[in-house]
Amino acid sequence: MDKLKVALTGTSGLIGKDMWEALKDDENFEVWGVGRRKPDYIPLPRWRTLDIVDALLTAQTITQINPDCVIHFAAISNPDECEKDPETAYKANALGTRNLALACQRFDAELLYVSTDQVFNGKSERPYREIDLTAPLNHYGKSKLWGEDFVRTLLPRHYVVRTALVFGLARPTFLDRVVNSALNKEPLTAAVDLVNSPTYSWDLCQAIKYLIGTHVYGTYHIANEGHVNRYELASFVAESLGLNADFIMKGSQLKLGLPALRPEFSPLENFVWNLNGFPKLRHWKEAVLDFLEAL
Repeated sequence: MDKLKVALTGTSGLIGKDMWEALKDDENFEVWGVGRRKPDYIPLPRWRTLDIVDALLTAQTITQINPDCVIHFAAISNPDECEKDPETAYKANALGTRNLALACQRFDAELLYVSTDQVFNGKSERPYREIDLTAPLNHYGKSKLWGEDFVRTLLPRHYVVRTALVFGLARPTFLDRVVNSALNKEPLTAAVDLVNSPTYSWDLCQAIKYLIGTHVYGTYHIANEGHVNRYELASFVAESLGLNADFIMKGSQLKLGLPALRPEFSPLENFVWNLNGFPKLRHWKEAVLDFLEAL
């Protein structure tokens, strides 16, 4: 069987590094990295320098690689950064995605685009399904939703994968802040009114690897099962480390004073994934324990 040639954007990021690791030694895949700065772990012959905001360069680069599938992680993913500089966020998250979709059109290449739970407004009384209406509250969510629209409009052979609160070993996240605060005995305020689905980057990448082998296109929610608020999540991390959780203080989104308004309740239900009978993702607690053991 021919290898599936895959190009990854965002390889310097949290999920991109795990995706490279998940594919690089698998004989069924030939994996390439593209981006503005080459990570040390990617060999030079498998790298192309690219800023996806540049439409012409994007077309040229995808033409050179001629991939079967592009997995698109590159994004400005900090909601507060997007709120402070929305123009840059829209250029990167929306127009950059458009440029990739147009480049994929030329070779009928598949595109897998990673989106976010922040395309929803958080007013639901149950976890969100793929068919639920979107209504983002901040520029990050709006820019990612615009990217979704470009992918669906321009490419029939696409996957839109929404995920949430990703944590992993490649880059510090909220979980690392909890661990550091616990070890240094520093106070930490965690919101009780921000509820979503913590997702281990490695689990997400294994699911994406499975998905691109199915060629079953469409929109998917991929997150570890279950949901939790930030205070409960922080407490679970501390207790799992055998530490007293009294350094964690209950807070709210308002008291934290975050520039970007987040949806208060945005857990993702892997509805379409499970409906297809794909391998069920494990519960977030099990994933967090694995992450803590790997630190």
